[in-house]
Amino acid sequence: MDFVFIRSVSELAPFLSGLLNARVIAVDLETTGLDPHVHRVRLIQFAAAGIPVVVIDGFTFLTEDGVRVLKEVLATPAVKLFQNAKFDLQFLMALNCCPSPLFDTMLAGRLLYMPGMPRRVNLETLAGAYLDEKLDKEEQKGDWAGPSLTAAQIRYAAKDAEILQRLRKVMIPRLIEADMKEIAEIEFACARAIALIEFYGIHLDTVRWSALTQKTMAERDQALDRLYEYTGRPVAQTTLWGEDRMMGFNLDSNATILGLLHRHGIPAPATSKNALYPYRDHPLVQAVSAYRKASKAIGAILSPFLASVHSVTGRLHPQYGQIAANSGRMSCGNPNIQQIPRDPAYRACFTAPPGRSLVIADYSQIELRVAAQISKDERMLEAYHRQDDLHTLTASLLLDKPADRIGRKDRQAAKAVNFGLIYGMGAAGLRQYAGVSYGVEMSLEQAGQFRARFFKAYRGFAQWHRRLMEFQAKEGRTLCGRRFAFYGKPSLPILSNSPVQGTAADIIKKALGWLAKQLDGTDTWLIGVVHDEILLECPSTEARSMAHVLKNAMEEASNAVLPQVPALVEAKAVKSWDEK
Repeated sequence: MDFVFIRSVSELAPFLSGLLNARVIAVDLETTGLDPHVHRVRLIQFAAAGIPVVVIDGFTFLTEDGVRVLKEVLATPAVKLFQNAKFDLQFLMALNCCPSPLFDTMLAGRLLYMPGMPRRVNLETLAGAYLDEKLDKEEQKGDWAGPSLTAAQIRYAAKDAEILQRLRKVMIPRLIEADMKEIAEIEFACARAIALIEFYGIHLDTVRWSALTQKTMAERDQALDRLYEYTGRPVAQTTLWGEDRMMGFNLDSNATILGLLHRHGIPAPATSKNALYPYRDHPLVQAVSAYRKASKAIGAILSPFLASVHSVTGRLHPQYGQIAANSGRMSCGNPNIQQIPRDPAYRACFTAPPGRSLVIADYSQIELRVAAQISKDERMLEAYHRQDDLHTLTASLLLDKPADRIGRKDRQAAKAVNFGLIYGMGAAGLRQYAGVSYGVEMSLEQAGQFRARFFKAYRGFAQWHRRLMEFQAKEGRTLCGRRFAFYGKPSLPILSNSPVQGTAADIIKKALGWLAKQLDGTDTWLIGVVHDEILLECPSTEARSMAHVLKNAMEEASNAVLPQVPALVEAKAVKSWDEK
């Protein structure tokens, strides 16, 4: 492997033409840390055909002139090849650089994964799996923040870029053979969008958040007082070492709570929300539920979010797992913005800074629309083409009532039926799902009747479910070609859920990739994605036009994947998330 170490623009000159005319450029960065708002680029490595691997010293090269040359290289139409693009991209964004198009070997590894292959997709594992080559990553643990680097560190950095070129050559035919070109393009474009979302972050009104935290703590204490009526108040006992230890019930223990319930005549089999639902009117169960809700909010949301506000940007910078599940759905953490309740008290704390607005849009009934496309149920497809309200239609069919006589409670029941039965839920499961998720009471007999009427009305769904169970495939696909494995003898909910949720994930990723490109050169930022919802932040003077851009991008992405089911997206410019 040939490589050169570059400290200045003049030293790069002999290799600049090769980079500017390359069709593919492997790009890798070594940094002084993991935070692009605090740490620095230490090395930039470029690997391209016909020239040695170029290893650039970020400390000496990245002057004003050096950054200009870097942008020139990354602005070419060449494919930019990364391993975990969203990490490197954020450090490049700190230099006002966001290259495209991308190929990400880490994402390609995730897409190609099947049982029997290594689950990890770091560079070392991919090199072993696809090139049968052992990659020594020991130098990664070294000091990259010092004024000088060792020859071994520079060689290590060059190798990381060089090997990306060979990995791509092996991965491309495998992606083509697996018929995953379309989904790979969606994921690669989305990586740039996710990098933007993580880099810009989202603004949190910490004053409101602190007030909400105090209010929730008071609610937790009130719930504790009600629980102490059943357990007695804990008492402090001094230990041998002079410390006070609280003696009494551990109310965070499931076993303790279950025993407490049984002692008070509540024969719940477990302490989950579903198991406690039949006893929800008992004051002890209400106290347990209130305590758990407040405690979880404090421990999982309120305290962690406040602690996560960035000391430099003053914003939250959640981290997304782009392909976190077999279906392709994303995860989020540090902090997990996807678990924010729909309660307006929480969402009111996510605001736009002065002079700026939030622009928010979500898909209407995206999973039902995907299921209609996959099952090709004629009645549901016709309803969507007529732009009928599907929940009202279902209520009318289930209750044998005209649509104009369907009330709010009827529609709510139909909503539970629609979302529950597209995945093949049984009568008992539907009854519980309707009660817990939608507050709809129905007897087991009613649930069974609704289930029978649903599949009689939507025969395409019944046929689709029957095909799934008869065929018992070992792997499945989304409509965009994402491949995922089934293990053992999967149930109908698993067989039906994965392609529907996976296709919905593909659609929003497609929209994100398009948006990232459309927003280039603007002062509008991608700042969040929550399942079927996308959040932008822009100057208030541009909010209305950006709402139009967001709506169009999301609808076009959905219509490209679901040609028989027109998309419906509502976009709105607001000052805080709760206004959506």
